[in-house]
Amino acid sequence: MSHDHGSDRTDASTDEQTADHRRDDTAGDRTGDASGGYADGVARRVDAVSRRNFLRTAAGAGAATALGLGITGSAAADGIPTPWLHRDGNLIRDPSDNEVILRGVNVPDAKRMNAKEFRPDADETIARATNAEEGWYSRIVRLPIQPTDVGGHDTGGIPPVPGFSQSQLESYVQNHLRPAVDTCAEHNVYCIVDYHRHRGQDEAHAYDSEGIDEELTMFWETVAPEFAEDSNVLFEVYNEPIHPFQGHYEPNVDVDPTDDEAIETWNTWKAAAQPWVDTIREHAPRNLILIGSPRWSQWTYQAPRNEFDGDNLAYTGHVYGHQNLRPLSEYFGEPAEEVPVFMTEFGWGENGANYITGTADDEGQEFLDFFADYDVHWQVWCFDSKWRPAMLDHDWSVKPYGEFWREELAAHRDQDVPDGEVDTGTDDDTPTDTATPTATPTATPTATPTATPTDTPTPSGPTSTPTPTDAPNTPTDTPATDALVINDYDGDPAWSANRNDLGQWCGAGSFANGSGEVEDGALVLAYDNGGWYQEQINRDVSDYDTLVLSVAGASGGEESEVRFSMGGASGMLADVTDDSIGTTLSTVAVDMASAGVDRTSSSLSLRLNFWQGGSSRLRIDGVRLE
Repeated sequence: MSHDHGSDRTDASTDEQTADHRRDDTAGDRTGDASGGYADGVARRVDAVSRRNFLRTAAGAGAATALGLGITGSAAADGIPTPWLHRDGNLIRDPSDNEVILRGVNVPDAKRMNAKEFRPDADETIARATNAEEGWYSRIVRLPIQPTDVGGHDTGGIPPVPGFSQSQLESYVQNHLRPAVDTCAEHNVYCIVDYHRHRGQDEAHAYDSEGIDEELTMFWETVAPEFAEDSNVLFEVYNEPIHPFQGHYEPNVDVDPTDDEAIETWNTWKAAAQPWVDTIREHAPRNLILIGSPRWSQWTYQAPRNEFDGDNLAYTGHVYGHQNLRPLSEYFGEPAEEVPVFMTEFGWGENGANYITGTADDEGQEFLDFFADYDVHWQVWCFDSKWRPAMLDHDWSVKPYGEFWREELAAHRDQDVPDGEVDTGTDDDTPTDTATPTATPTATPTATPTATPTDTPTPSGPTSTPTPTDAPNTPTDTPATDALVINDYDGDPAWSANRNDLGQWCGAGSFANGSGEVEDGALVLAYDNGGWYQEQINRDVSDYDTLVLSVAGASGGEESEVRFSMGGASGMLADVTDDSIGTTLSTVAVDMASAGVDRTSSSLSLRLNFWQGGSSRLRIDGVRLE
């Protein structure tokens, strides 16, 4: 499903199975000299520690400030610990055996960014994607390395095989890839070094061709040893191998990835790719290796049926608006119950071919439900203004699509992260803060960008639904004496501190009144087809049966306009409660077992979203478990 982001044309097919769809609107970097994009041609690989000190000083001062990115010198202290990770069944764990789920974004090719044609360079882009002060909580950044850019080819064309020489590859690694990986380390996030070939459907470009084998062998024999000692680096073997796959040469035949006939495709792919996996492992014994599949990495379903040989292996999946890959639970969820799955590309666009178009209400909600139900790692496409679907506009303001995923990253900011200390790059002996799944966040998530684009989903606010005047300031019910209070909004702790009564993170955004306002001991959320609210619990609550919200609405009946998510359960609030929201404070109770809530989850949270098309005003006096 990938795209050399050059032109807007597809390679050879426009049906929903093709995926060459993300395009850069500019010509990009077409130089192929040994300078690697630098005028003097001098090698620019800088020691990681020196770069860490330099960038921490310069992060808030140079071109980033000129672009209005708002990046400060404290940005390098954001992020999470990045120890070595290992596979345990279908899970990824840290050295303390905590489960880790890595959520983040894709960025463009580093050399393409460093050409600075209508976009910031790689350092600036990675800094923004991980900047907590702007509300970005990417815990992993995927770095695509395109043969087009490594070899200096026309960005609108199909790179030849081989796509680059050994000297061009070494120059690229030295001048672009190593600095980008170091920048990820400086900002305390993981990164995926992704061999990003995805174009060409002739025999020369087949993944089992001799030329492709020579190209990938050269690539990984050079790249794997370079990053073998970087604990924050994961390797993605081959972004999107296309063919051969069963049915490829017969236009009227569509072999589903779940069919028995698909086994032949997977076996062909494994025979071709196993040597590349072995090459990586020979040079890099500890890094996680991510393995794609034929037909643009859409055949993830077959991975558990014949796994690759080796340790610390995981598998990737790519899907956009493809209706032939729905339900997501079948094609990607079922394998995720047996092997680790990374959705290293997914998303939707407002326009384009059928396989990429979608909406937040449909495709967006499908992805949210899928990620809530399965332990899948995800890296959304794309943190850029030109590679589509783009999360940013040309002035680098955040599009509604980008805001959708920024909010989701913020909602999971402290969940499923490794245990340990965050490297702030300081040289003194002062102890650093420990980042754990329940750690105090470095900065409060920002629900809207500093410079709000005119097409953001943030509404101006309802004008016909005033706060009910008959709502009492106190709830009419009396909580049980053994109730577990999640948040009573009494100011201790303050809502603005993003901490609830359990000491866990809480927050909201994209409402007509911003992140909500506390009035007379209740949280008021004004919504107009937008907004999200979350209370993290982060503990086993098996001793409790019922979630209780003390709530009132401006009009009543708001339970039909609010979507409920908790412990893997997801649906409209009206579907998980027998109660209705009235115009005076009353309780709305959810039987957690009946709703399908996993009460044993150590990362349990309550999330409400308001993107279903309604406009009203909610007053939440308290949330508790009984």
